[in-house]
Amino acid sequence: MSLAFAPPPDFDYTQPAPWHQAFEGINPKAAGQELRALIEHSILNQPRSRQKTIGPSEIGTDCDHCLAAKLAGWQSTEQGVPWLPFVGTAVHAALEEMVIQYEANRNAANTTGRRYLTEARTMVGVIDGTEIWGSTDLVDLAAGVTFDYKIVGVTTLRSAKAGPSNVYRVQQHLYAKGWNDAGHRIDHVAIAYLPRNSVVLSDAVWWNEPYDRDIAQTALDRANGFAVNVRALRSISEAAADDYIRALPRAKNCRDCARFPDAPPAPADPFLDGLDRV
Repeated sequence: MSLAFAPPPDFDYTQPAPWHQAFEGINPKAAGQELRALIEHSILNQPRSRQKTIGPSEIGTDCDHCLAAKLAGWQSTEQGVPWLPFVGTAVHAALEEMVIQYEANRNAANTTGRRYLTEARTMVGVIDGTEIWGSTDLVDLAAGVTFDYKIVGVTTLRSAKAGPSNVYRVQQHLYAKGWNDAGHRIDHVAIAYLPRNSVVLSDAVWWNEPYDRDIAQTALDRANGFAVNVRALRSISEAAADDYIRALPRAKNCRDCARFPDAPPAPADPFLDGLDRV
């Protein structure tokens, strides 16, 4: 049998359904392949995987090409099933449940009011007439702090001690801008770098800094400039807009460039190149 992702079209709903599916003697290897297909299908069809509009996590990229391509709605493709992002999503869901349970246990909704908002959406700004929304991992209303969880490997964990990348920093200030604009006072932004490979949570790195609206607005203005240019060029032709995006500078070692249709060819392996000359 093949794995079905929708109800059987010819099922007779006038008859009671069995509580369990009957034994069919499916080959164990085939069963494993079907389970893998189920997992892959679910990962690739998550809301985050199917997101088409640019979000706060992408606006601060150092790569002009990728920023403009995303704003233009270029289709990006994953190299295989994105397992590590899924691990991050799963940890986010578990952390969200912890906080929700904490608030429920102290009956916050009927006493002090909720201190924490989890995965709450906020509108961070407007780019060429389009509202940009994003979900903040955690908002601490009592402290006036937004928290973002990053589930990272050893290299990123080590570099996090010197501060976040620009794309991470911009993301945090965009969230804080959105909450302040919505009437909630946010004075600080924070990132919890949580270890993906460590045995203990004490290896995590916690970073924070005062909220700076200028960081958020500068990033929005930059993105707006690219979006306006793309729209203007599209009024001439789609090809004119595409040529503009292809000609934009690419950030050094940008991993996202490879996901777009105009991806540059992979660099030659110096070891194999050397063998050619032997």
